[in-house]
Amino acid sequence: MMILPGNYGYLWNSLVLFIGAFVVLFLSLAGERRNILIALGAIFALSSLILTILQTFSGIQVNSSIYLTGYSKLFFIAILVPGILSLIGSTRRPETGQPGLMVFIFLVSMAFMLLAISSYNLLYIFVAFEGVSIPTYVLAAYGKGDEELEAATKYFIVGAFSTGLIIFGISLYYISTGSLFLGAHPLFSNIFYLAMGLLIFGFGFKLAIFPLHGWAIDTYTGTSNPVASFLSTSSKIMTLIVLVNIFFTSPSFFPYLKIVFAIISVLTMTFGNVVAISQNNVKRMLAYSSIAQAGYFSMIFLVAGTSVLKFAVVSLFLYALAYGFMKGGSFLGLESLENYDMENFSGMYRRSPAFAISFSILLLSLAGFPGTLGFIGKYFLFLSVLSTGTPMALVVVIFAVLNSVLSFYYYGRVIMYMFWRKGPEGRVRGSYVFYASAFFTVLFGILYFLLFSYAHGVITAATGLFGGL
Repeated sequence: MMILPGNYGYLWNSLVLFIGAFVVLFLSLAGERRNILIALGAIFALSSLILTILQTFSGIQVNSSIYLTGYSKLFFIAILVPGILSLIGSTRRPETGQPGLMVFIFLVSMAFMLLAISSYNLLYIFVAFEGVSIPTYVLAAYGKGDEELEAATKYFIVGAFSTGLIIFGISLYYISTGSLFLGAHPLFSNIFYLAMGLLIFGFGFKLAIFPLHGWAIDTYTGTSNPVASFLSTSSKIMTLIVLVNIFFTSPSFFPYLKIVFAIISVLTMTFGNVVAISQNNVKRMLAYSSIAQAGYFSMIFLVAGTSVLKFAVVSLFLYALAYGFMKGGSFLGLESLENYDMENFSGMYRRSPAFAISFSILLLSLAGFPGTLGFIGKYFLFLSVLSTGTPMALVVVIFAVLNSVLSFYYYGRVIMYMFWRKGPEGRVRGSYVFYASAFFTVLFGILYFLLFSYAHGVITAATGLFGGL
């Protein structure tokens, strides 16, 4: 395919975020007007989302390493939506110092996320990935307490370790293939397999799969709710898609890939759900729940090299978008509370019916309750994996269904406290972005066929899903 200079115009969704980041940063020098700066940042982020929706990516090769298709477009949307929600949700944190810098970090991180998932060269991927990681280390420290600093420190230490593994994996990939481009044929199989293993470990830390999840619990629990929302949604979705790009373009690794991720998926979803049951702190419960969700996401690797690939990608998009609304919205809902202990949710329906209903919707969606987007996403994701027709896929789907049923216990426990337990007096005001998350979770859960048709049309028109391969 011919590479034209004009093709760089297709990167405007990323460029708008970079431009907005620096505009907000410079304006902050004139005065730290928190809500104005956050609103301006949200406008730039929304502009990027609108550009993404309006543009047609039908196999655009921007340069030798960046390739844009409908596949890219769908996951640009899945990353930007929870990112925007998290940014707007930060308006309720008046204690946050230097809001201009905070907005700058949000926008720059999202811009690099878009570049990371559209890159098909490991050097580009690494640079973009670090362009996300380094700003988010700073973002995790935002707040006025020691908890945020401790969370950021743990996040940084684990991030540095995973970066080392990724660099080592990239080095071995180059030695084994003689190229940094994804899809390169391995010349030395053993070294190539070792490279793949290191990349699984390196990116697995970021995805927070079992047993590489420890940092995520402390970081999500210790940092502010908008940052926890951002790290557990946009950042996780980006990492997942980077892994998909790497491994779905490596057919010689498919037999091992499916076995490895079948084990990872079952262990991760089971561990996350089982430990979440014993949690009495709702924020910590949501953190463990996000580990379980990583297990569901990991199921996608079982469709590598099969005829259901496009259907699976559409299903993954639906679940990723649902996850952005339900997980991001759940963390943002906690912003209205000072205490996240289960007892503090007692009698919530009497204090704030809107909050109790909205939070219940998001929790039920996370569990996979019919009528919500979470159910639709899980249903199609499980169906796509099951459609591969392999015994291994059947076993993983059975575990996924059992884990989904198990999750109803601890999500239902919170709902029971909110509706049927007596609690303290006082009003609770949820944020508009929290209510919007619950609303769209139900709306798209009912009108899912419109979302599915849109995603299916975008994917069907794509010329080569993964870098034209």
